[in-house]
Amino acid sequence: MNKKINIFLAGVLCSLGVMAQEDTLIVRQNDEVVEMGRTITMDAREMTGAVSVTTNLSHKNSIKPSNQLFGTLPGLQVLQKAGTVWENGATLYIRGNSSLNSNSPLVLVDGFERSIDELSSEEIESVSVLKDAVATSLYGIRGANGVILVKTKRGSVGAPKITFSYEFNMASPKRLPKFADGYTYAMALNEAMENDGLAPRYSGTELDAFKNQTYPGVYPNVDWLDESLRDMSYGDNVNFTAQGGSQFVRYYTMLNFLDNRGLLKPTSDNDGYSTQLKYSRLNVRTNLDITVSPTTTVQLNLLGNFTEHNRPGESTDKIFNALFQVPSGAFPVKTDRGIWGGTTNYSNNPVALISGRGYARSQTRAMYADVNMKQDLSAILPGWSAGFKVGIDNTASYWDNNTKEFGYESASVDFATGENIYTTLRNEGTLGFSKSVGSVATHFNLEFYTNYIKQWNKHSLNATLLYSMDKAKTKSQNSGRAFMDIVGSAHYTYNNRYLVDFSLSGSASSILDPDDRWGIFPAIGAGWILSEENFMKRDWLNLLKVRASYGISGRADYGVNLFQNIYGSGNSYYFQNATNVPSSSSGMKFTQLGIDGLTYEKSHKLNVGIDFRAWNKLTMTLDAFYDHRTDILVSSGGSVSQIFGMSVPQINNGVVDNKGIEASLAWDDNIGNFEYHLGGQFTFTRNKIKNQNEEYRPYDYLKRTGSSMNQIFGYEVIGIYKSQDEIDNRGVEQLLGDVRPGDLMFKDQNGDNKIDAYDQVPLGYNATCPEIYYSFDLGLEYKGFGVYALFQGVGNYSKVLNTASVYRPIVNNNTISTYYWENRWSESNPNGTLPRLTYSGSDNNYNTNSMWVSDASFLKLRTLELYYNFPTKLLKKTGFLAGVKVFARGHDLFCLDGIDLRDPESIGTEHPTMTQYAFGFNLSF
Repeated sequence: MNKKINIFLAGVLCSLGVMAQEDTLIVRQNDEVVEMGRTITMDAREMTGAVSVTTNLSHKNSIKPSNQLFGTLPGLQVLQKAGTVWENGATLYIRGNSSLNSNSPLVLVDGFERSIDELSSEEIESVSVLKDAVATSLYGIRGANGVILVKTKRGSVGAPKITFSYEFNMASPKRLPKFADGYTYAMALNEAMENDGLAPRYSGTELDAFKNQTYPGVYPNVDWLDESLRDMSYGDNVNFTAQGGSQFVRYYTMLNFLDNRGLLKPTSDNDGYSTQLKYSRLNVRTNLDITVSPTTTVQLNLLGNFTEHNRPGESTDKIFNALFQVPSGAFPVKTDRGIWGGTTNYSNNPVALISGRGYARSQTRAMYADVNMKQDLSAILPGWSAGFKVGIDNTASYWDNNTKEFGYESASVDFATGENIYTTLRNEGTLGFSKSVGSVATHFNLEFYTNYIKQWNKHSLNATLLYSMDKAKTKSQNSGRAFMDIVGSAHYTYNNRYLVDFSLSGSASSILDPDDRWGIFPAIGAGWILSEENFMKRDWLNLLKVRASYGISGRADYGVNLFQNIYGSGNSYYFQNATNVPSSSSGMKFTQLGIDGLTYEKSHKLNVGIDFRAWNKLTMTLDAFYDHRTDILVSSGGSVSQIFGMSVPQINNGVVDNKGIEASLAWDDNIGNFEYHLGGQFTFTRNKIKNQNEEYRPYDYLKRTGSSMNQIFGYEVIGIYKSQDEIDNRGVEQLLGDVRPGDLMFKDQNGDNKIDAYDQVPLGYNATCPEIYYSFDLGLEYKGFGVYALFQGVGNYSKVLNTASVYRPIVNNNTISTYYWENRWSESNPNGTLPRLTYSGSDNNYNTNSMWVSDASFLKLRTLELYYNFPTKLLKKTGFLAGVKVFARGHDLFCLDGIDLRDPESIGTEHPTMTQYAFGFNLSF
């Protein structure tokens, strides 16, 4: 057996005395029970680790439940993604970024690795975030980026409780850009070409045709956004649940159906099919708790998930790229002959991409099943129990493509005769059909655990020994991954106030070299409940606890086979054959050099925290943390000469430090019939690259090492050149490209009187994950009437404003936004704040520089809910209703930020983020 495993097992047996803890242990000293990882739960008072929990998810339903988590858990940064409803699940980070590679946390649903976005909002009972080493080391080689535990609802003893709810949803796109009309675009294009020393594109007669709309079929004024998008998308969310059970069988079952009908407008032009962005999903869940015998219990969970989406035959990205590119005056939607419009430069008529390319449809079918059997072995040894868990998941997606090419033509006019001239650029195609299997994935989990609980005098011990295996495979070649864990954990309490947690796990991954796949991950935590000491006891003080933890967890979610040398087809070589005639033979060459000594990242986590609760109303948590990440896989190209001749393998020598603080505060109280809640949380993280094998850079300010990850580098703008004399007499030569009046002026950072790549400096903040993440919420209720509001914001966050046409007009045949047209520099507007227009492009203006690096800090009203719960006395008169709630909700209603033109979380040319409105009711029986 591997030497590391022998060392690990010896440590586990010595530390635990061959005693183990049940996988689903619940230790209760009060009603607050918290998930601690590996489905182990314990009294919140006894935690030494940093764990955040929320059950406050009922104020928002979402097609992607990750979008319910904004501002709900301290330490969890949730960032909104743009895209269609089936692809806009939130981006999740725990305590910022610590790796130069993936920073995605491990997400577990009922203890098994699954996506939270495959669930429906209704079936989620709680979400927990594991942040420090005491909790994450339990997951060994997969715990370094933190762990998110999602717990689904379960049955209870009692009469059946039935609920039915319906929600109608509407959503409108946020901050769509305003583009110039046809006449303004034509003038802008002429100005751009003249700025580049080129002849103007449009004559005075043509400009008049745009302005007066005398020939709209040739010189049109098309609002492509208005022609392509409607004001609202619409959707429904219907949910039915039943919960109850007896002493022997408890059940929770749910049926959820939701759909969304997107915001494309020209979707019903074809007989027999729609090209709308449509999505529907059906979730069917059954969770059973079965008491087989007085000593044997079984949990059985089943979830069936069926989804379908429909879209135009063209991809959504290409449709929105066209909406951001095509000018209003380029061509009409259709020519006067009823043929789609286009030109030799523009074959991407946005309306035709939506209506004329056919349609595509995808179906996904998934089944998630798991069983957890637990056996009480107290008859053999008091406090001893054991069990096993098995999970089997299978998902598959299927694509039907019914696509075609649309025909289009260009139109011109003979001004002398007024006759239109048409040129066919492509003929209409026929609708073709193809089908394919998009993806097939299977996931198998097996886990054995044993538990020992003992209390004597003032001592309490809970110990666990656990083995797990996790295997996942998709239909792609060489895509299988497997993980194996052996975990030992012990929780010791003395006199209800002195706490110690110790864990030791051995973890392996098939991704690593077979000779070195195992890692050892120890962690220790300690806590002191001061409020239990006589000198601290007060009637108003419910809890005061200090705690600290330190340990190691890992990360190894790399690509497969990185440790192997891989050969592929090489060039041909000539050899003389038997007749001395040269003939070629194909050769082989290295296509990948294996990484020598490939290992996992190691996250050394230190956490210090305080938990405080008073008057049974005030709750406060404060944590400070430090994450020292080593052995990060980084490029080794910076230390190897390019004459080597091929790509060199990466190497595990990257180092990143990440540190920060997080705090949460809440007050819950009532004054008679008036109940209220005030809460807030704040997280600050800052990382620094200590080593990434960086190439040599001649100036310290150029070095990426020492800066934060994803730090933006570019040129510092100090003005705009107003004239050719200013360019000639400045004394600093700008070597990035041809410099003309209206171009940006950059600072000479190194004093060599020239502007080149050596003059780039750090600009703004991290472009991926904000350093500051905060939220505050307010809830009020009086005699059934209630209001709830959640605000969430970020700070120390930057974005590069490079959106086509909005900030990069005219070049690459882009249109121009009204914002850019009104603020550009020109001879007639010498005080313009934006660079001159250019048709050919400009390396001086459209590179990364401080003009385009914007502060992306924002504050959003994520949720506002108004509701009314009908009085119980009134409902009793019906004889069957136990509860009725009606509500109206709004999500992302406003945003305070400095960008204004675009949503700071979505500045690109993709499907926009949406402001959402919901109206519905909940009935319980």
